[in-house]
Amino acid sequence: MALTPAGEQLCHDARRLLAESQATLERARRADEAGRRLTVGFMLGTDMTAVVQRFTDRHPGVEVRFERLRWWNHGQALRDGRVDAGFVRLPVDSEGLSLLPLNTEPIVVALPAEHALAARGSVGIADLAGEAVLRYAEATPAWNAFWTVDPRPDGSRPRQGPVVHDMEEIVEYVRAGRGVVFLPAPVAAGYARDDIAYVPVGDIPPGQIVLAWQAAGRSPLIAALVDSARDSVRHGTAPR
Repeated sequence: MALTPAGEQLCHDARRLLAESQATLERARRADEAGRRLTVGFMLGTDMTAVVQRFTDRHPGVEVRFERLRWWNHGQALRDGRVDAGFVRLPVDSEGLSLLPLNTEPIVVALPAEHALAARGSVGIADLAGEAVLRYAEATPAWNAFWTVDPRPDGSRPRQGPVVHDMEEIVEYVRAGRGVVFLPAPVAAGYARDDIAYVPVGDIPPGQIVLAWQAAGRSPLIAALVDSARDSVRHGTAPR
């Protein structure tokens, strides 16, 4: 059995309406806490200290809670109201979201320590043409395209390596020589190991950190956090 085109459209619309209704209920619950609590999402390696400190200095009576976001849920967590705003990496499905660019991050490639390129000060993407590249499980196609550099500047496609779910799996696959992976430099810095080398890749675009929040129904607290982030950008203290 298969859905007719009309049935497929109805199914698509029903999922969207259900998600929107759940988000509405979550926003209503959070509205009841307005002025008292703000839930801020973050991704591994994003340093949001300066922005949050600026916000709490201005709003000392507000409780700020933190929630870890992953590459597979950072957009949805913002849309369904699980977090009020989030410090996230691009790409993100930005439908229904507002984004404030904060900073860029150098990208490194993780290699086994004994790899022929491991001692280099930097590499070019062409140097890695023959390497299998680890892929991010449950990520959007746009996320995997950017973070596996697919396609390459010359139009070629990387050789696909195993799928990974977290940094612990990434570390094990890399050290076993099963594939290389491209990471933001701040994430790599948190996983320094003797058996893995993190080498800067000099000729690909850097990563981008943004502050994201729901475009509709922005609360005064979210507006205040956005203002704090803008101030941090102007003063050079945005997340990096």
